[in-house]
Amino acid sequence: MLEFSVSERKLQSALSIQRYIHTMGVVKEAKKLAKHYNADVYKCSYAGLLHDCAKDYTDDMKIRFCREYHIPVDDVMKENMDISHQFIGAEVAKREYLVEDTEIINAIKYHTTGRADMYITEKIVFIADYIEEGRKKFDTLYEARKLAYENIDAAMKFILKSTIEYVKSRNRRLHPLSVEAYEYYKKL
Repeated sequence: MLEFSVSERKLQSALSIQRYIHTMGVVKEAKKLAKHYNADVYKCSYAGLLHDCAKDYTDDMKIRFCREYHIPVDDVMKENMDISHQFIGAEVAKREYLVEDTEIINAIKYHTTGRADMYITEKIVFIADYIEEGRKKFDTLYEARKLAYENIDAAMKFILKSTIEYVKSRNRRLHPLSVEAYEYYKKL
């Protein structure tokens, strides 16, 4: 666990106080969900720790890192560079935190948009990010928290649908990965 504590200290210096508090809430929720679903607690909590490692970067930094890490910037990301933090974060986890585990990297890489047919670690981090205890209350939070411990795929479907509705209500474009993920989970 030494690796985790070293990474935690490094991450704490890279994030705002609010982002760090949120991150630790995601770690706590990811641990609980991992235990509930008999998933790897270390992988889920470590991915939760690093999920927002690139979130506080400025848009200019995000553009630069996308270029440097060869991350394609699609039209949706051009309109909302914040989405890129998940892809940049996966690269930062590999390069700066020396993460080699594909499950951890993918959990970071898809924690915002989701994707079709996610592994358990990816689902847990995606859901933990949405329902962690420090989240300000919003309409779908209670139901998402309830579903998270009843049926993980139903929780995925519910959260994706809620997110899509929220993005549409703000007149923003949906990322294709979110649409693909929702189409996948609504068939289960």
